[in-house]
Amino acid sequence: MLRRLFPLLAVLVSACGARSTLEIPEPRQDTGVDTAKPPECTKSEECEGFDNKCEPVACVGGACVAGKSVVCDDGDPCTEDACDPGSGKCTSNPLTFDLDGDGHKSPLAGKKPGEPGSCGDDCDDKSDKAFPGNKEVCDGVDNDCNGVVDDEMMYVPLDPKNDAVQVSTAPMAPAGPAGIAFTSGGGDSYLAAYNGREGSKTRVFGALLDPNGKKTAESRITNVTADAMEGRVVWTGAFYGTAWSDRRDGSWEVYFNRLNKKMEKLGPDLKLSEHESWSINITMQWTGTEFAVAWQDQRDLDPDFGIWGQRVTVDGKPIGANVKLVDGQGGSPELAVGTGTIALAWTTTVGRRHEVWTAIFDRNYKQLVAPFQLTNDRVFGAFPQITWNNDRYVVAFYDPDMPLHAIWGATFDEAGKLLTPLTKLTESPRFSRYPSLLPLGDRVLLVFSDTKDGAGGYELYSKMLDKNLGSPTAERRITNATGDSIFPIASFGPTGDVGVLFRDDRTGSLHAYFTRLVCQAK
Repeated sequence: MLRRLFPLLAVLVSACGARSTLEIPEPRQDTGVDTAKPPECTKSEECEGFDNKCEPVACVGGACVAGKSVVCDDGDPCTEDACDPGSGKCTSNPLTFDLDGDGHKSPLAGKKPGEPGSCGDDCDDKSDKAFPGNKEVCDGVDNDCNGVVDDEMMYVPLDPKNDAVQVSTAPMAPAGPAGIAFTSGGGDSYLAAYNGREGSKTRVFGALLDPNGKKTAESRITNVTADAMEGRVVWTGAFYGTAWSDRRDGSWEVYFNRLNKKMEKLGPDLKLSEHESWSINITMQWTGTEFAVAWQDQRDLDPDFGIWGQRVTVDGKPIGANVKLVDGQGGSPELAVGTGTIALAWTTTVGRRHEVWTAIFDRNYKQLVAPFQLTNDRVFGAFPQITWNNDRYVVAFYDPDMPLHAIWGATFDEAGKLLTPLTKLTESPRFSRYPSLLPLGDRVLLVFSDTKDGAGGYELYSKMLDKNLGSPTAERRITNATGDSIFPIASFGPTGDVGVLFRDDRTGSLHAYFTRLVCQAK
């Protein structure tokens, strides 16, 4: 057959004017690359993402080819596993901490200490005296983690003749309280933050107080030349977090830092808000893994205020951007941290009427329960305070619009279900104002100001409430001086003491004072 074809091929080639000799090309080898297009790469460095060793990409035959991804999983559900793009190595970071160093970690948000999947059994990681199996003593701590602080104990005032210690000094007047927290675990002391004057400027100062209120150190928390105010402080179990407002950039903005036990800053100030309007009236809490901060802010509502928030890591770094927490008018915000949620209480003003509202968020500031009003057309409210008490949120506020200005309260769970309806917490023939709350698990300690004894002004009182806001004990008078003792801020202290920072004018000038309640058996 081939011999018959050769003459025909010769004729065809000659007819086409081609070369007289037929050339048969070599077979083409398939390289996998379309030679009609230029190669995608000549080396791996030309491939997008080539330097990410967790998702490797290499140049193979002129094309960028993805390699095998690095999968990180150490098998421990209590760690967050991640791959380092620079090295391709896996890292595992704990999801909970043992900041107080007692050998017990705090639980995950939404989990009770020690329950399956909680990753921790410490009921209070701010104190190395609280962990499962410890012996309960009178020290303001739930030592045995049974959900009750200082079981069967009560708190009594000091001797009326020696009822308070002045914290701010004469040049700082007028001065007033901003925040107080107690350092546990070695070198026990209170950190009292207060606002005062230095020349013509307002500053935020910090003072370390021994358990009896004696000042052992003092320094400025704000070290800028501009005015500064507020100065909230919280204790994490290893260091303090503090937040304040100053106007170093022209407008009032919110700043944050961390302090060690000597009040030394652990890094540069972190600016949390960024707007030409006012950002003031700060509240802050420690969630067990990060800081939750909120404040009153004029952006979008000038001249009215809304409420915005920011999360901050344990290392003092912002998490995401500012979050609008209240879409509408709001002021005097206060935060509390529940088992898996964060609750916010605040005041709105409608005409001449004051209302107290609250809302519930997850730990990422995502709203879980829409804002709901605690006051009504018969009870108004301002200056709300909120705390988490074992299985419920407790809110207390005073009524500035009714003749007697009583203090009222209510409780609700993490789903927003009302557990205790509006309840009158004080019975005074005159005025009760400025509540402060401390949770004890099965009861709540209320500290407030009142004019009931006609001492020429307001004095501080304390009252123990049960978890449903009943009154198992009578009120106790704390201060005994002419003038006004107001704006109390209470904190647990050593050996069961409750430290109280407040403002007083007994000397004729406004100053920050400290007093304490002593824990004893009933």
